[in-house]
Amino acid sequence: MMSYCKKCGVELDENMVFCPLCGHPANEEADKEPIKDHAELELYAHYEKLTKSQKRKIFWELSGLILLSGIIVTFIIDLIINQCITWSKYSITISLVLLVNTTLITFLRNRLFLLSTISFLSTSALLVLLDWYNMNIGWGIRLGIPVLFSFYVLLLLFVIITKSLKRKGFNLLAYVFIIIGVFSMCIEGIIAFYADQAITLHWSVIVMVCVLPISAILMFMHYRLKKGIDLKRFFHI
Repeated sequence: MMSYCKKCGVELDENMVFCPLCGHPANEEADKEPIKDHAELELYAHYEKLTKSQKRKIFWELSGLILLSGIIVTFIIDLIINQCITWSKYSITISLVLLVNTTLITFLRNRLFLLSTISFLSTSALLVLLDWYNMNIGWGIRLGIPVLFSFYVLLLLFVIITKSLKRKGFNLLAYVFIIIGVFSMCIEGIIAFYADQAITLHWSVIVMVCVLPISAILMFMHYRLKKGIDLKRFFHI
C-alpha cells in the first residue's frame, strides 16, 4: 500500500524516511517542522527535475574541474620545489586520461564502439607514457596493452550481450563469471608469452573450471524462475 506525505501529499516509497519534495518526516504529522532547510530542498528539487543527460553533464563539469585543478596544483608544486617537471608528470598524465574517459562516457555513451575504441587508445597511451617515463622498460607495449586490449574486448562483448538480453537476472552473473574466467586465461597467457615467449596456462584453467559450474547453476536458476522476476525482487532488495 502506497503512503503519502502528510504535509504536501507527494507519493512516498516504503523505505523513504523524509518526503523528497518538502523534507517532512514520513511518519510524522503535518504540524511538525521539517528537518531539511528551504535552500537545500530547492536545490534537491531542481536537481531532480534535470534529465539524465543534464545530470551526466553536471558530473562531467565537476569531474573536469577537480581533475584540472589537480593538474594545475601538482604542476605548480613540482615546479616550485624542483624547478622542473619531475613527479608531477605522472599525476598530470593520469588526470588527462581520466578526463578523456569521463568525457567519452558523458557524451558518447550511446556510441559504444567509438567510446571503447577511443578509451582503449587513450589508456594505451597512458601505459606507453608511463613506460617511457621509466626509461622504456618495455612492459607497456608488450604486456600492458595486450592485457588492456583483452579487457576492452571482453567488456564490449559483455555490454553487447547485456543489451541483447530480453530478461536480466541471474544470467548476468553467469556471464560475469564466464568473462572473469576468460580474462584470467588471457592474463596468464599474455604474461607467459611476455616472460617465456610461449603461451602456457595453469592457474587460469583452474579458475575457468571453477566458474563454469557456477555459471551453469546461475543459468539454470534464471531460466527456471518465473518470467519477469529479477535479482532485486528475488533477494527482496
